[in-house]
Amino acid sequence: MGLTTQWLNASVAHIQDLYGVAAFLVLGSNKGLLIDTCMGMDNIKKEAESLTALPFDLALTHGHLDHVGGIGYFSKAYIHPNDIPLATEHSSIEFRAERNPDIPTKDLAPSFTGEFLQLADGQIFDLGGLSVETIALHGHTKGSVCFLIRECRAILFGDACNINTLIMKEYSTTISEYLKNLKTFKSREKDYDTVYYSHGPAIGPTECLDDNIELCERILAGKDDALPCEAFGRNAFRAAAMDESYRRLDGKFGNIVYSKENAI
Repeated sequence: MGLTTQWLNASVAHIQDLYGVAAFLVLGSNKGLLIDTCMGMDNIKKEAESLTALPFDLALTHGHLDHVGGIGYFSKAYIHPNDIPLATEHSSIEFRAERNPDIPTKDLAPSFTGEFLQLADGQIFDLGGLSVETIALHGHTKGSVCFLIRECRAILFGDACNINTLIMKEYSTTISEYLKNLKTFKSREKDYDTVYYSHGPAIGPTECLDDNIELCERILAGKDDALPCEAFGRNAFRAAAMDESYRRLDGKFGNIVYSKENAI
């Protein structure tokens, strides 16, 4: 189906599948780190191997289908322990075949049968002249993390904070807990100038963090737009009005979709 690779700088490659989901390959002088694996309709391991002769580890921002779909090509994957059950379910070929009935099963990555390695807040991957720090930002899922590429002064938000942050169902935290985590995360703003996103353009506004903090506060106060919508087959609410391209009508960037039971 095809993966498209774009080098964002000499050390970071943005790998995007046809669904618009991205993985990132970060290269130091000694080794690399592949972050996420897209939907699993293409062999992302082969794609990464075509980009570097260096050995590389695999780490995951969280356990959702569109980020763990291709982990079956690997024997090991780092993930926050809170998201191991989610990643186990979403990486199975049965789950992905059910969610993508129009894709022949033979075109899907195999189920993951390898080992999940625990990923901790503050854990650092030393790649040789380049270090990647794991920073927890639970909310979208209970194990969502971001990755700070220190020497590049760049951070990958994953789905932890973006234009359509889903806070829904049992895999997410409450809005209150997400707000607390966003405010804690804000202390790290001094460490980056560039934000990478897993959906849409590779590089986006740094203001997304503040936008989502504001929306959490509005949701808790009952002052958000609360526009009815649907996500994962469930009724939900969109915190801020947007157009068909997910652009907020008020000109801001970050947005939140939440279910009623999480809005506490």
